[in-house]
Amino acid sequence: MKLPETSTMKPTKRVPDFKALELQLTEDSVSPHTIYFKEHSVREHTADKPSGRTLLVINLPSYVDEKGLSNAFSEAGKVQSVMFYPKPTTAEVKPVKKFLPESPITTFKVAYLVFTKVSELDKALKLTELQPMNSEDHKVKVGIKKWIEDYNSSVYQPKLLKEKVETFMKQYDAEMKKAEKKEKQLEQEDDEGWITVTKHGKVQSIARTEKVENKILAKDEKANKRKELKNFYTFQIRESKMKHIVALRQKFEEDKKKIHQIKQNRRFKPF
Repeated sequence: MKLPETSTMKPTKRVPDFKALELQLTEDSVSPHTIYFKEHSVREHTADKPSGRTLLVINLPSYVDEKGLSNAFSEAGKVQSVMFYPKPTTAEVKPVKKFLPESPITTFKVAYLVFTKVSELDKALKLTELQPMNSEDHKVKVGIKKWIEDYNSSVYQPKLLKEKVETFMKQYDAEMKKAEKKEKQLEQEDDEGWITVTKHGKVQSIARTEKVENKILAKDEKANKRKELKNFYTFQIRESKMKHIVALRQKFEEDKKKIHQIKQNRRFKPF
């Protein structure tokens, strides 16, 4: 069917296709596994996944490790870093101090390979076959051996954990003292008489007790009443008049009761 000449079609955006190659443990592996890879191309690259040097690899089995994957792409060049994730991500992963080992990924995963040069990434995209993951100095553990290794790595000795925590706290205390000393130096008056205001400052904060909270709430309510416009709208004028009339009637009734009570006490002196 021919489209009318007046109609317009949106151009389709082409996405780079993945390249498929077989990944194997050794040269004589009976059942190699097919993986897919392409250049990591996004709008905004992060520091850990630099533009022009990062390769995205998907459909990786759980037993694949960093050294084994680096060996597979060794013909392309030197791999600077390898990062594994459960699924593709564009977020930058900042280093965080962790005391307990991370649980390994037990399902299929993806990896980001960062090469040292741009030309090495180009070579990786032109590869026709991958090298075996096993080498003379490295053997990828699979099956029962990998399960035993994962279990042993998940068990952490209390003594070692305590030492790591104490070391971390000593470093943290030293950094905090250094930062506090630097802030005190900034608060000193310079040659021109200027003083740098820091977030800690010299004003001591007040403890937020229940009494203090009530005072703050009362102060805020008073400020809000002061800002409120009175007798500005028609309904406000009408309501204020009605309230005034009700107050006058109430006062009149109270005065009548007082006069009646005085009469009952025989102390009524009109003149």
